Amino acid sequence: MALNRDMEMAELDRRLANVVRIGTVAEADYPAARVRVAIGDNLTGGLPWLTARAGGDRAWWAPEVGEQVMVFSPGGDLAQGVVLPALFSNAAPAPADSPDIRREVYADGLVIEHDRAKKLTRLNALDSEGTLVLEAKNIVIRTGDGGYYQLDHHGMASRITHVGGAAFETDSWQAGAVVTANADQDYSPPEVQTPEES
Repeated sequence: MALNRDMEMAELDRRLANVVRIGTVAEADYPAARVRVAIGDNLTGGLPWLTARAGGDRAWWAPEVGEQVMVFSPGGDLAQGVVLPALFSNAAPAPADSPDIRREVYADGLVIEHDRAKKLTRLNALDSEGTLVLEAKNIVIRTGDGGYYQLDHHGMASRITHVGGAAFETDSWQAGAVVTANADQDYSPPEVQTPEES
């Protein structure tokens, strides 16, 4: 009887230890949306990972082999576990060091960042040498009073600055030489409204 009780306690201890475990993704089956996680000397079966949405709206950001994750197992049964990506590690350190910054850094060099302290949002695909595609029936780029829209390419730039109402000015320069012109020529373009604003 004491042996049975010891066995029951050992099983309970094992299950409690397996409720939350830290491991590393060892294998991935992306069509099935499942990964196998190495936890110490053990390898789980194929487990689903948690995602932001999985209904009519769906989000896909798959964990990679070698990524450190947590496994949550209801009742301590690893076969029923779900994977929560991810934990920073020496191999994959944190890409920022401030609570004011949200930054996503991709392996090909793309960076998406918002710095609330600087009020700066940046999408930087230069290092990835990739192509940015923006597709929509309607595209509106809007600046506020005193705001500007600027195109810059290797020291050659053009800027359109909103100076109030429907008035704007343009500047263009190359290697530091600035040429300013009155762009409106007595022309006041209509304000563009998005469908939900009209």
